[in-house]
Amino acid sequence: MYMHFILVAALMLALHAPTAGASCTPTPHHTTGTHYQPVTEQRVDIGSGVTVHGRILAAPNCKLVTNARVAHWQAGEDGYYADRLRAYLLADAEGRYAFETEWPALSPPHIHFIITAEGYQALETQWIGDTRTRNIEFDMVLRPVATK
Repeated sequence: MYMHFILVAALMLALHAPTAGASCTPTPHHTTGTHYQPVTEQRVDIGSGVTVHGRILAAPNCKLVTNARVAHWQAGEDGYYADRLRAYLLADAEGRYAFETEWPALSPPHIHFIITAEGYQALETQWIGDTRTRNIEFDMVLRPVATK
């Protein structure tokens, strides 16, 4: 089952590869919220029913960011935040990440993220949805660290 998930996620991500000459706008900052706690456990799957996947890119040219740390946390189907729904994973060599979770039953539904990678500003943001879905695609664009 896990391998099937990885193969499907890899195929979906390959279909959305950045194009030459593309331009990327940095992902907007969204607060970490009142339920933030440090995310210390590395896991790929924290639930079932919803696949979250995307790429970590860099502004301004959509360069793939490898090995970015993708920390995420959320409320569950019951509408409450729980430690079992906090984890991190590392983006692969092509900037891709994917994990399995449950629907974040809040209004509006949302998942919190903190993305960190060497040479880039940390990004605190959220995926915010409106319609229940089993597949969430969420690319995030980092800002390079300013050099003097």
